[in-house]
Amino acid sequence: MPQPSVKIQKVWLDDNDSFFELSLDFCTGCCSMNLNIFTDNEELEKLNQGVMDFASFKQKEFLWITGEDVEKVSHFLSMRFFLYGNRGYVGVEVTALSQIDDFTRKLRNFIKGEICELESLIQSFEQ
Repeated sequence: MPQPSVKIQKVWLDDNDSFFELSLDFCTGCCSMNLNIFTDNEELEKLNQGVMDFASFKQKEFLWITGEDVEKVSHFLSMRFFLYGNRGYVGVEVTALSQIDDFTRKLRNFIKGEICELESLIQSFEQ
C-alpha cells in the first residue's frame, strides 16, 4: 500500500512568475484527490510559515485556506494540520469545494441507477 503523500507542481506561470497555477495531488492508501488552483508565492509563504510553526509546536493546529467558498471563483481549498492521538501522528484534513450542486445531482442519479459512473470536480476516489 502506498504511503500518504502530497505532490505540488507548477503547471503554468504568468509572464512575471508572480502568479501561477498549481496542481496538487493528495494520496492515501484509500483515496486520492487532484486539484488545480491559481495562487502566488505570498499564499505559499503563509502555508510554509504555518506548517513550520505547527511542526515546532508553536501551534497545536494550523488551518490554511486559499480561495473562497463562493460562486464564480477558481477554487476553495482548506488544509488543516493537527496532532492525531498520543503517539505524535500528524493529521492533514483537506477540504476542496467546487460545484457541489453538480456533484449532488450526479450522486443522486448514480444512486438511482440512472448512471453507472460518476465524475465530478470534488474528489476522485480510487480503490
